[in-house]
Amino acid sequence: MAKKIRIAGILLIILIIIAAFSAMAVVQSKTVSDVEKFEVVKTSSDSVSFSWKKVSSADGYYIYKADEQNTEFEKAATIKDAKTKEYTLKKLEQASKYKFYITAYKGEDDVAESKEHPSVSACTLPEAQKIQNIESPDTGLMKVKWTINSEAQGYQLQYVQGDGSDFSGAKTVNVKDKAKSSYTLKDLKQKKTYSARVRTYISYNDRTLYGKWSDISSVKIQEKITMSSDINTKQPMIALTFDDGPGYNNSSDKILDVLEKYNVRATFFMVGRNAKDHPDNLKRKVALGCELANHTWDHNHYGKNVTASDIKKCSKAIYDACGQYPTAFRSPGGNTTSVIRKECKTENMPLYYWSLDTQDWKSRDANKVYKAVMNNVQDGDIILMHEIYDSTAEAVEKMVPKLLKKGYQLVTCEELVLAKTGKRPVPGTQYVNATSINNTTS
Repeated sequence: MAKKIRIAGILLIILIIIAAFSAMAVVQSKTVSDVEKFEVVKTSSDSVSFSWKKVSSADGYYIYKADEQNTEFEKAATIKDAKTKEYTLKKLEQASKYKFYITAYKGEDDVAESKEHPSVSACTLPEAQKIQNIESPDTGLMKVKWTINSEAQGYQLQYVQGDGSDFSGAKTVNVKDKAKSSYTLKDLKQKKTYSARVRTYISYNDRTLYGKWSDISSVKIQEKITMSSDINTKQPMIALTFDDGPGYNNSSDKILDVLEKYNVRATFFMVGRNAKDHPDNLKRKVALGCELANHTWDHNHYGKNVTASDIKKCSKAIYDACGQYPTAFRSPGGNTTSVIRKECKTENMPLYYWSLDTQDWKSRDANKVYKAVMNNVQDGDIILMHEIYDSTAEAVEKMVPKLLKKGYQLVTCEELVLAKTGKRPVPGTQYVNATSINNTTS
């Protein structure tokens, strides 16, 4: 009997030991090691990236965040992959200070969580800036205008001569006034293209944090223009303008012969592909003091269909043909848009409509073209013709001496506006005559 009692006691002790070990195993299975080496590795305007040493006993991790001024943390992310050792927390506010900590967890229903890792701090970057406008308002000047960032402490502007493909030699200007949205650079090289970019900065823990650079914008710097010595501002003057050339016939050369004979000038709105094919014609126009102007690359797009590329390609063709860029623009059909105006501002080109339309393209009659001018011309007129019609060339040969006899000076569009207003024509502004403008868009 005593032997049986001893055996029962031993069995009871064994059961107690087994139960204790089982309880210990359950407890151990519910514990998870602390996370180590939690740190910030990268920030952007709306995210913070972290890394840490993974915990082998974990099922996953929790990341908590709080505003730097707020002591209340909230769970910001649940990471269910225990092998993960880096994570990017997104949808944060730009230029904002945060605190973060991480824990490891184990289990699904009855979750065990490690101790809080000491919190780390980070600040998101300012958002990327946008350049609203870039222009050369006067000789040697470049004005850059950007959007205001309410969280900014200031802005950094970089500029470089050229198309902006290389900013390695850029000059930097720090604009410390956070409420300022523009800056004007002075003493830049005339007729040269300059490019600019802008970014926002803030201060954080004795460091300066910069947002991303804006997209690059470029503009050609205005050159100094002076009144030609042969212009008398007290006498009447008009601008003869010719579209669609240089011609594929002799009409353009005939018109230039007349201008040369009487020592007068005109403005030629040329199609880029035609200019490319007639470089000698353009060089002669330059030699005669005429104004070279842009009429798009191929005259196939009108109004809202005209692209910035149509204008740029034409300007390049004119430059390649004679070494000078156009200084004026007219859209095929005359209609303009905000896209056209923006590109013309960038290229320093005023736009010119007309106040007297000869309709030479319609009549193809030299006498009708002649009468359209002589019966209707007024001081300050911009007269529309085309240099590709023989009938127009014939009309010009007859009208020029008559206009001179009436006391009219025949000048370029640029000279006309400068003489009549005392100011240079404004890039992106459309002139109907010497003093009237029309900035409506189609």
